[in-house]
Amino acid sequence: MKFLKYEFTAAQWATAKAKIEVTNEGLEGPVTSWDAEKVAAVVELGKLCLEHDEEGKCIKEASKISVDILWAGEPLTTSFASYVVWPEPCGVHVFAGWEAQYAADYCAANPEAAYCQPPKPLGDE
Repeated sequence: MKFLKYEFTAAQWATAKAKIEVTNEGLEGPVTSWDAEKVAAVVELGKLCLEHDEEGKCIKEASKISVDILWAGEPLTTSFASYVVWPEPCGVHVFAGWEAQYAADYCAANPEAAYCQPPKPLGDE
């Protein structure tokens, strides 16, 4: 399994989402769900708030839709790789128990990030 974060325009997400969904016939018609062979869980966070006013109201919203996916196997790289984002661990959402793995993957992808640099011992200035 692999936990990755993505940002899409609405059109990009509609196209990508279709690749991880399945539609089955239900009692009252077609029912769409996530394809369990591809994904374990999907959280559509929507457009995140980038800035709040002093009362906590969102005054600046992201232009793209944020989506977190816990892949059942390997991610669909051709459809999703160009949309991966790496907010400093762990962003606004994390799948419970995946914090340490996300942080390790973040540092592997961003080895020079300040978050990934161990503090210098005292006296080594």
